[in-house]
Amino acid sequence: MRIADCGLRNRRSVLLTSVICAFNLQLSSFILSAFPPALPHTIYGMARDEYGNPLRTSALIVFTTSDGVSVSTTVDDSLEPGVNYRLVVPLDSGVKSDAYKTGAVQASVAFRIRVTVNNTTYLPLEMVGNYSTLGLPGKQTRIDLTLGEDTNGNGLPDAWERAMIAARGWNVNFTNLNANSSPGGNGITLLQEYVAGTYGFEDATGLNLAIARVDAGVPVLEFLAVRGRNYSIVGSADLKSWAPIAFRPLLPDVAADADPIGAYLSPDVRLLQVSVPAPVTGPAPLFYKLQIR
Repeated sequence: MRIADCGLRNRRSVLLTSVICAFNLQLSSFILSAFPPALPHTIYGMARDEYGNPLRTSALIVFTTSDGVSVSTTVDDSLEPGVNYRLVVPLDSGVKSDAYKTGAVQASVAFRIRVTVNNTTYLPLEMVGNYSTLGLPGKQTRIDLTLGEDTNGNGLPDAWERAMIAARGWNVNFTNLNANSSPGGNGITLLQEYVAGTYGFEDATGLNLAIARVDAGVPVLEFLAVRGRNYSIVGSADLKSWAPIAFRPLLPDVAADADPIGAYLSPDVRLLQVSVPAPVTGPAPLFYKLQIR
């Protein structure tokens, strides 16, 4: 009788163990199928047309892998200074052969970014050639996008360079121009002019920051603001250490006691004056620089 009881208990034990193992196997399978994805990778930057103007909200930025997976977003000039698009690319952990969801890709996948404007799709200058490779999970990559052709291979669109040459009346060889060239002789490079959008203006009034006057001890700076560009100011007391400086645009719709801002997105083209109050802490700047994005 005891032997029979023992056999029965053993069979029950084996049966129970089998059930537990089967349950664990199913649970393990469920956990693998619901394995958390890797952190997404973010691609961001400034998308510009062939004349250097930041693209407006009608443009579509499309990220496509070599396997055909696509992620898209529209441009938005309110994201942050110097940024008008941001793509968040979902990444798969790579634990299983299939993605955790449709549209997820694995890190280091090859990709290209295209831009669609008014139903016309462009391959930006930065995407010509081999596919780029996506970065690590949870990280960010800045890729500025430039539309147009670049037949002389200097990274600047031909249409903008030819417009620049015509506007300034330069007698230069188009094929010899590079991004660091300064045909105007003022030390300002073509790349700086392209970002600033000042090709249509004379050297003296284009890319320039000046102290217009001093009101009650507060400097008033003046510079040419171009539509679609973001402007910020940095200051220094010794020309060695530079720090962001808040400023107040002197515009009819800005109150005299309005809080200073750190960046200004220009809605039009104008000579803009800004007052630069002394910082709450630290020495007052003696020197200023204008940053354009």
